[in-house]
Amino acid sequence: MLVIAAYNMVDTIFVGRYVGPEGLAALASNIPVIFLMMGFSLFVGVGGSTAISRALGAGDKDKAQVVFGTMIFMVVVLSVASYVVYATGTEWLLRLLGTSELHVEPASQYLEVLLLGGPLSIFSVVMNNLVRSEGNARTAMVSMVTGALVNVALDPLFIHTLGWGIRGAAWATVVANGVTTAIMVWYLLAGRSSLVLRPSNIRFNVQAAREISGVGMSTFLMHSSASIIQSLVIRKLVEYGGESTVSAYAMCNRTMMFLFMPIFGVQAGVLPIIGYNFGAKFMARVRHTVFASIGLCTAYLVVAWAIMQLMPETILSIYTGDTVLLAEGVNAIKKLTLAFPVVGAAVMVVGTFQAIGKAKYALFLTVNRTFILVIPLLLWLPPHWGTNGVWLTFPISDGLGMVVTVIFFWKVYKNFRD
Repeated sequence: MLVIAAYNMVDTIFVGRYVGPEGLAALASNIPVIFLMMGFSLFVGVGGSTAISRALGAGDKDKAQVVFGTMIFMVVVLSVASYVVYATGTEWLLRLLGTSELHVEPASQYLEVLLLGGPLSIFSVVMNNLVRSEGNARTAMVSMVTGALVNVALDPLFIHTLGWGIRGAAWATVVANGVTTAIMVWYLLAGRSSLVLRPSNIRFNVQAAREISGVGMSTFLMHSSASIIQSLVIRKLVEYGGESTVSAYAMCNRTMMFLFMPIFGVQAGVLPIIGYNFGAKFMARVRHTVFASIGLCTAYLVVAWAIMQLMPETILSIYTGDTVLLAEGVNAIKKLTLAFPVVGAAVMVVGTFQAIGKAKYALFLTVNRTFILVIPLLLWLPPHWGTNGVWLTFPISDGLGMVVTVIFFWKVYKNFRD
């Protein structure tokens, strides 16, 4: 996950250096759409993989096969949806999500290419979750790292050497997803998986879809609500800070994704472990995995927080030499990362609820942060504090949300008995 985040940063670095602030603003304008696409992909990937983990843990391989077939069916449906959005044009979607008229055209150039490669992106995300659910974490890692390295190699070629600009960044991402998809297809066809991919197996099963949806809905809402939040953030930045703050946010967002992606990597790693052992009723292993992951993520995020508070200029200067833009970015990222040390535990708790099938708890915690905390704060703080109100919304909501998370976790943890 760290490598995946790194190639997102590389995209931004080359766009910032060779296209300029307007290119950074175009990338920022696409953040809501990217979160939405990721939300649909993880809806299927996380929901299906946790169901498969529990089925394999309980020794029910037939059920795991049915869930797998339903997952692939859902991938086909989402791929068709991606092309429908592309065919209807992307400008309306970008305007709906708050993109200013100044950035609609360059943002649309990036998004059109991304939607053309949508099926590759969706399939690679879903399959990586499925492979981990079988315990083959190394194969999942190799496929993602290989794709990331391809993206990094193609970025300077497409963006600068060939002069494709913002489109070049998108094409590099699409080709990288294609490489990851090819590795996943080879994994399935070579018989490396305990599950079988045949056209006859790709069918919709209502019960499997319900199980996928029950767990996957919280992940989908997490990312789709993040899309709403990102859209609102961009609107508020344009309203209270102007176009330059949108460019600054692009730098901060990619940097925070780079720092935070390992947390999602740990969560992805513990989901099959917790799900399998919960299905097998080995609760001591469940407890150990939960607390080990929380401790690891907290220690890592304390270090990340210290770096962002002590040397943000060093990090953000890789994107731009514009001193005004850099100063805006430094001010923003110091505030955005204030609550970093407590966020990892919250992510692990939501992942635990997903893995053990407590979908309603995971869903509530997601809804609580987004609709009860973040969105009201984004509407209330900026009129009083300007752009600082936008930046401070996130650490305040993370701190308050953590209190609720601890209460829910303690209620469930008391039942983790052998």
